[in-house]
Amino acid sequence: MEILNSASMSEADRLTIQETGIPSAVLMENAARSVFEYIASLDIPKERIAIAAGSGNNGGDGFALARHLANAGVIVDVFACNPEKLKGDAKLNYDILLNFPVSIIELAGEAPFFDSYDITVDAIFGTGFKGEVTGFYADLIESVNETSNYVISIDIPSGLSGSSHNVAGICVDADATVTFCRPKIPHCMFPAKKFCGEIAVTDISIPDFNVDKVSEGLFLLTEDLLPRIPRRTEDSHKGTYGHAVIAGGSAGKTGAAMMASLSCLTAGAGLVTCMLPASLNYVAENGAFEVMSFPVGKGDHFHGEDYLDAVSFLKDKKVLAIGTGIGRNEETGEFIRRILKATSLPAVIDADGLYHTDKETLSSLSGRAVLTPHIGEFARMTGLNIEQVQADRLNLARSFAAENGVVLVLKSADTIIATPEGITFISINGSPALAKGGSGDCLTGLITGFISQGYEPAEAAVLGSYILGAAGRKAAEEMSERSVMTSHVIKQIGTVISELED
Repeated sequence: MEILNSASMSEADRLTIQETGIPSAVLMENAARSVFEYIASLDIPKERIAIAAGSGNNGGDGFALARHLANAGVIVDVFACNPEKLKGDAKLNYDILLNFPVSIIELAGEAPFFDSYDITVDAIFGTGFKGEVTGFYADLIESVNETSNYVISIDIPSGLSGSSHNVAGICVDADATVTFCRPKIPHCMFPAKKFCGEIAVTDISIPDFNVDKVSEGLFLLTEDLLPRIPRRTEDSHKGTYGHAVIAGGSAGKTGAAMMASLSCLTAGAGLVTCMLPASLNYVAENGAFEVMSFPVGKGDHFHGEDYLDAVSFLKDKKVLAIGTGIGRNEETGEFIRRILKATSLPAVIDADGLYHTDKETLSSLSGRAVLTPHIGEFARMTGLNIEQVQADRLNLARSFAAENGVVLVLKSADTIIATPEGITFISINGSPALAKGGSGDCLTGLITGFISQGYEPAEAAVLGSYILGAAGRKAAEEMSERSVMTSHVIKQIGTVISELED
């Protein structure tokens, strides 16, 4: 499903009205009815409803909604802001509403209280709002937040921008948001997302072909966008699904490489070898019996001169993942840079592998790598601070992927998967259960496992991100979110894949 911003949504509206020929009043009517139907579906009291309506089209949606509610026998009070400024379809619906048994209160001065209503509908500002709410409108939004029993925002919580995930100031804190045609950026990305509540995307007759014309290649990652996972043929064998190598581990951090290896194997790789510093190889030998091991060097971390043995071992392999638990020793950094430059294998780089990847090494990875930083790691890679990255992470991720020719998986509660071609996915199917060490190692293994089976790096990144989130949710269903460990998540991977197979 495409994610739109204010400008692209406005253009889809314009195309639908001016070129497809659906009148704007019909779109507003459809929007109002979709909100009415959502309210009707709620299993909560809804005998008395207040609608706070602005003077733009969002307010017009509110006026049309009031009519539908009144026809259904609901007691409706409409609090209208500056009705003298209404025009177009908003004024048309306001004028019609004057003939209905609905109380219309013109707001001026002091903001009303909403505690006597079962539901308060926020129809103050739409997706085109920019800046920060001040003055009377700030007081009104504060009253909606503090005195309402249940809040439903039309299209977007008022005070948010339809083109940004940032929160500039006060905004409506909705229990639910009913939006139209497609989700917008604030519906999908934090911190704005936490003010949207439950999100319902409804059809108001804007055709898909008009959305196709305005889409900017940004998609909400849902199951229907995943590459297909075919069932295995009866004549397949371990060689059919590739040999993946997970290079990682250092003193005290060998578990990271083993978790990545296990998730890689569970994702379906035919063979998985965990490449560890030689003195730590006993961890792999005494760990999962299904994972092979390849000891390198002599100590408890990789050294630059060890790369020749590693490169020789990698000659007939399908994919290399490097970085999980590998440590920040400078000798290890030399090992990583040398091995990445000396091979042409698809590569998945995570954790401290990213710490050691310089610009020269990055240029050698164009067209064959997936990088999986969290926000802090990405800040270091870009030379920005964490606050700067958080504020503009979508654009930064897209630019980084395009400029460097890599697939970037920027991990957070709303994970961004950006491809060199400009196609970007946002994954919001995760769980707080994944907010724990080891989740990133599991993701690295998943992505590596799918590349081993023949998927392109971008396809593997999309599958890995989606499956990790789904497995985390399944694990959390069986225990407290705070108690889930990565081993529990890995055990759920097979169930998720089984559900996704053709």
